[in-house]
Amino acid sequence: MIPAVFGFVLGAVLGSFIQATAGRIISGKTLRGRSYCLSCKHTLRWYDLFPVLSYLTLRGRCRYCHKRIPVEDFLVEIIIATVYALLFWVNVPQSIIYNFQPGLSFTLFLLDLIFKVFITGIFALVFLIDLKSGLIPNVVTYPSTVITIVYLLVSNLVKTLSFYQGFRGSPLAKYLMPPESSYVYDHLLRIWTPLAWTSIAAVTITLIFVLLIVVTKGRGMGWGDVKYVFLLGLALGFPDIIPAIFIAFLSGAVFSLFLILLRKKTFGQTVPFGPFLSLGAIIALLFGTQIIRIYIGIF
Repeated sequence: MIPAVFGFVLGAVLGSFIQATAGRIISGKTLRGRSYCLSCKHTLRWYDLFPVLSYLTLRGRCRYCHKRIPVEDFLVEIIIATVYALLFWVNVPQSIIYNFQPGLSFTLFLLDLIFKVFITGIFALVFLIDLKSGLIPNVVTYPSTVITIVYLLVSNLVKTLSFYQGFRGSPLAKYLMPPESSYVYDHLLRIWTPLAWTSIAAVTITLIFVLLIVVTKGRGMGWGDVKYVFLLGLALGFPDIIPAIFIAFLSGAVFSLFLILLRKKTFGQTVPFGPFLSLGAIIALLFGTQIIRIYIGIF
C-alpha cells in the first residue's frame, strides 16, 4: 500500500499542475507565473494550493471572493491521483522499498518509473486539452515525442551496459565471445529488438490514421490525432499499443452513441478523439499485459 499512497499524493499534486497547464495552453497564456482565482484574479497563496485538501477545507469556494470553485477541478485532481496510485501499485514492488540495492538494475527501474510518471501526465494533459478545445497542440506532442525517443535509447543503452558488466565478470566470458559463440549477439538482439518493434508499431499505426483521414477527408479525426498516436506507439510499444487503440475506438463509439441517444449529437457530427486515445493509453499502460493475456486465453 505504501507505493499506492505515495502515488496518490504525487498524482494529486501533478493533477493540480496538469489542470492549470491545460487551462493556460487552451487560453494561450504563458506557463509561467503564480496561480490565481479565475473569478476575482487574486493571486493564490501557497496554503491555497494543496491539492484536494484546499478544496475540502475551503468548502469549494475561493478564500478571497467566496465564489464557487468548479467541482470539476476537484474531480480531476481525484481522478488523476487515483491513476497515479494505480501506476505505483502496479509498477513498484514492495521489495524495492525494503530491499533497496543500488546499481544499474535499480537505475533502469527508476528510469522506467520516471518515464511512466511523465507520460501518464502527458496522457492526462492531452485528455483535458482536447476535451475542452478540440485540439491536440504541437507544443505538447512534439517535446513529448522527443523525450520518449531519448528515453527509449537511454533505457536500451543502460540494459546493454548492465549486460556488459555482468558478462565481463563471468569466467566463461572468453568462450562466449564472437566468433566462437553467438551468445553476445543473441543477447544484444533480445535487448534491441523490442525497440525495433516499437518503432514499426508507431509508424504503422500512424500510417493507418493518415489513411483514415484521407478516406474520411478529415471528418473523423485531425492531424493532431495522427501526431499523438505516433507518440502513443513509441510510449506504449508493441503489443500494448493494440489494446490502447482498440479501447479508444470502442469507448469513442459507445460515448458517441450515448450522446446520440440523448440527442446531444446527431449522426455525422464528431467528438474529440484525443480523450479516448488518452483513456486507452492509460488503461494499456496500467493493464496492457493482462488484457492481452486475457484475450489470448479466450481465443
